[in-house]
Amino acid sequence: MQSGRKYTVCNMPKAVLITSHFWDSKRKAGFHNIAESLLGKNYEVLFLTGNASYIHHLKRDYRAELSGKTELNKIIHVKGNLKSFVRFTSLHPVNYKNKFLNRLMLPSVKKYEKALAGFGELNKFISEAALIVFESFPGLLWFDHIRKINSRARFVYRVSDDMRQLKKHPYVIDHERNIIDRFDLVSVPSEYFLKIFPGSNTKLQYHGINRELFDKDYNNPYKNPATFKFIFTGNAYFDHEFLQIASAAFPEDEFHLFGPLKTKIRGSNVFYYGETDFMKTIPFIKYADAGMHTLTYTKGAESFSDSLKVIQYIYCGLPVIAPEFIKNTKYKFFGYKPGDSESIIKAVKDLKKAGRENQIPDFIQSWDELTGKLING
Repeated sequence: MQSGRKYTVCNMPKAVLITSHFWDSKRKAGFHNIAESLLGKNYEVLFLTGNASYIHHLKRDYRAELSGKTELNKIIHVKGNLKSFVRFTSLHPVNYKNKFLNRLMLPSVKKYEKALAGFGELNKFISEAALIVFESFPGLLWFDHIRKINSRARFVYRVSDDMRQLKKHPYVIDHERNIIDRFDLVSVPSEYFLKIFPGSNTKLQYHGINRELFDKDYNNPYKNPATFKFIFTGNAYFDHEFLQIASAAFPEDEFHLFGPLKTKIRGSNVFYYGETDFMKTIPFIKYADAGMHTLTYTKGAESFSDSLKVIQYIYCGLPVIAPEFIKNTKYKFFGYKPGDSESIIKAVKDLKKAGRENQIPDFIQSWDELTGKLING
């Protein structure tokens, strides 16, 4: 853990956010909110996107389209004091799900450590930054390069995911383990990560909420205000078996799903909206009656206990239904046993009987509050 260093001081401090997200994506992740908060605190912000390559074109990933709409490998002025840089390479580190292939591609993965070299304007900005924040993705491989050109900055690892659960390349996971103690702060969003990163530099800091957006008045977007409405927002691991059982058992209720999900369950009370701009989802969350945190099990899925969508559900007072393996110690989830019709039906009935929560829990914080902790500890 770094200590006793003097951080860069200037009239307008600079911050670099290193993430797998594109600034102009419909999916607004925590790093988008942290960037906006830093701008409000008079920082000059560089939103540095990694994990962009032709692999996304091969996978038909949504980021391939974003790459085609964005100027690559150069600093772009977005607005005000916000800049972006998309580091696009031919390949980026992925897990090939085969030990032989992972070993074969290891030189390519290691090469990614030097992917920022040679970009003068980019590295000048990095060298002048007072704050550098990494997300959980292969961009962690840039740590040593950045540390070499800027040893004065405050280095923060804002953990977004368990990379073991995401099955990242083993070299990337090993690299995370090797550098974790060198961060000034390891900021984790749920208690699950305290066991993975038990160091003295680790602090539990939940995701934030944009109170201004969620406190606005919106028109009810639902066509039938009288029905009980479940909502899901997300892009992966959705439990379609839960949806099949619950939608059939409660035909009078509605189930609304936002995100790039396959339409597997059909019914007059099931509604798929596809990938939707975040701002358009807010009224649907506010006017829903319950939040679905209904995910299938993958190793490490317990880390989703306090995900960004959960914070949004909680802030809006929605009771939350989730599989039994996802537990929240600060907010009651209505748990069900995956695949068990009796358990699912009971959980739905208990949830509907309990209704909304009227008081916002104390642990809910704004993005400004979280960002302040990233800056100051």
